[in-house]
Parts: sequence; C-alpha cells; structure tokens
Amino acid sequence: MTDPGLRGNRNFALLWSGNAVSLIGFHCTRIATPLLALALTHSPTIAGWAGFALSAPNLIFQAAAGVVADHYDRIRVLRICQLVGLLSACVVTAAVVADPQGLALMIIVAAFLEGTVYVFIEICEVGAVRDVVPESQRKAAFSFLESEQPIALLIGRAAGGAIYGLARWLPFAVNAASYLYCLVALSLIRREQPATPVAPRARPSIRDIAAGVRVVWNEPLLRLSTTVAALSNMIIQIVLLLILFELTYDGRPAWIAGVVLAAAGVGGILGAVVAARITTRFPAALIYRTGLCVWTVLLIPIAVSDNAFVLALCSGGIGGIGVACSVALTIYQVEVIPEQVFGRAVAAMGLMTNGAAALGSLAAGYLLSLLGPGPTGWISLALMCLLAGIVNVSRSARPTALRSASYGAPLE
Repeated sequence: MTDPGLRGNRNFALLWSGNAVSLIGFHCTRIATPLLALALTHSPTIAGWAGFALSAPNLIFQAAAGVVADHYDRIRVLRICQLVGLLSACVVTAAVVADPQGLALMIIVAAFLEGTVYVFIEICEVGAVRDVVPESQRKAAFSFLESEQPIALLIGRAAGGAIYGLARWLPFAVNAASYLYCLVALSLIRREQPATPVAPRARPSIRDIAAGVRVVWNEPLLRLSTTVAALSNMIIQIVLLLILFELTYDGRPAWIAGVVLAAAGVGGILGAVVAARITTRFPAALIYRTGLCVWTVLLIPIAVSDNAFVLALCSGGIGGIGVACSVALTIYQVEVIPEQVFGRAVAAMGLMTNGAAALGSLAAGYLLSLLGPGPTGWISLALMCLLAGIVNVSRSARPTALRSASYGAPLE
C-alpha cells in the first residue's frame, strides 16, 4: 500500500499516527456518548440527540473549515484543534466523574464541541497530506490515509464499549489522552518548505465557498456520488443506532455492542487492502455502484435479526464496502479537483455527506421511539434499495462518465 519513500517520510508518519490515535479517542466517545445518554435517560430519542450533536457541526462549520484549510497553515490549525479537543475532553471527563444534575445535557453540549473540532481536523488533514508528502507519493499516501478510519473504528468502538463497562468516565479520559498524543506528534513535524496554501486575501469571502461547490457541481460523478452518499450516510446512521439499541435494550453488556460495531473497523481494514488493488483495475463509478448493491444486501439480516454474530458480520461488510468506495472516490477526487480549491471542494462534499449523517442520527432516535426496531430496519432497507437502483440507472455513475475534468483558469 505504501512505497519506500512514503514509509521513510517522517512528517507523514507523525501526521498519520497522531491523527489516527486522536480518531481512536473520538470513536471511544462516539460509542460511549449514546450509551451514557441511554443509561441516564432510558430514551432512544435523547441518544439520537447525542449522536446528532456529534455530527451537527458538519452542517454548520463544514464550509468554514474548507476555507480555513485553503487559506491558513493546516498543520497549525490541526494543533489548535487538538488543544481545544484536549481541554473539552478533560472537562467532560471531570463532569462524568462528578455526575452532576443535568449531566445528559452537558454531554450533548460536549459532543457538539467534539464534533466541531472533528470537522476542522477532517478537512485540514486531507490538505495537510499534500503539504508534507511530495507529489510522487501522494496516491499511496491518500490510499494509506483511508485506512485511518477503519483502524480507529475497530480499536475505538471495541475499546469504548469495553472500558465504558468498567467506568463511565474512562472512554472520555482515553479521548483526552489521545488528543494529548496527537498534539505532541503534530508539534514534532518539521517542514523545509512553507505550507501549500497561501492566502491571497486577508478576508476570505463567500466566493471561496462557491468555488468549491462549483467544482463538485460541474463534475457528474462527484455531483451524483455526493448526493447519494449523503442519503446513504443518513441510512447508515439509522442502522448504527438500531444495532446499538437492539444490543443494549435487553440488558446485554456494553462491550458486546462495542465489538459488533467495531467489526466495521475489521471490514474497513480489509476493504482498504482490497481497494488498493481494485482501484487500479476498475473505474470508481463501477466500484461505487457495486458497493451500494452489496450494502443493500447486508441490510437484510440487520432488518430481520438481533443476533450479535449476524450483526457483527453485517457491520464488518458495511465497513469494508464503505472504505473501498471511499478510496476509489478519494483517488478520483485527487485526480480531477484542482489543488488550489481542494479543501473547499472537499468541504462542499462533506457538508452534504456528513451533515446528512447528523440528520440520520436524529431521525434514528425518533424512528426507534415511534416505530420500534423492526419497522425501522425495514425502512432503512427499502431506502437503501431505492438509492442503489437510482445509481445503477444513472448515466453519471457509468464508467464512460469518468474523465479528466477541465476547469479552465485556476480558482482562488
């Protein structure tokens, strides 16, 4: 997956390892937060609001994060984000230990701040890879970067569920430690050349955001995949809370839910390995179309069973397909999006895809409260089936639609 040059790139190793550890801590709290909300309130609706708080910043700050990534030193922004995250994690850890009245509201507010930090980290990290990796190593670097998420899912979800069972405050303390490690790793990065982005204006304007949106809209596959990914992310968030609810509703230990959801990380690692091969043999459109069909099939057992082993297998499959599709689309994005507007284009796509995930978490809580797990599972399956059908009949998602885009003069 990596070449010798990339393996010897100290700055990339520091950037990747630091953010990977930080992401592990984030996923520890991402599973611990709804578990704690359920334990405190016994309400899937409140748990849904907790999940929404983690993802809602994508609806608010995604565009701003893209502008920041294109105009300011990305490594410095990442350091600031890690520091803010560290302070927030320390405060929420202390709050969970003290167990004051209104703790459920406090963890929702903390989740919102955590999600805000994550938005800026996610956007700036992609651009920061370009700052510390020469062009000859970038394709390998971006492929390797995609393995960060499934590794964090695997370790973070499994550890989050397990250590939550030992002490409710422990996942949040681990998150604080992960922020501290990342902050140290980022501080050790040394660059001989200045960062790629050079701010042409002291005050970024609305045109900066529009430039990223325009790039995505003008490329058919990016336009279609962004729209469909937003809707599929919403469905997957419903499925994740459904699994969490089914595994904890009858009193099973929290570590079981953590292991089942962590299976997505195992599948994601395998998906990253497979993606390194299939992306050189098949076009991104074909990989994406096939992935949606497989996702639909995997939702059938989830709709009809609450067996932990079955759910773990399906969770692993969903994770593997998701990473394989993400690698294919990321490589395609790197090829067709101009470098000087890359951060804003990624932010424009993230605004829809991650913002929809936030709405999915919120919808999941209400669906489970009003309809129960059975109907919620079948609704998720029907919606995913509809999306797969739309993509497979769309001309934009066919291999012949792939091409190198020309955007004329560089965008600023």
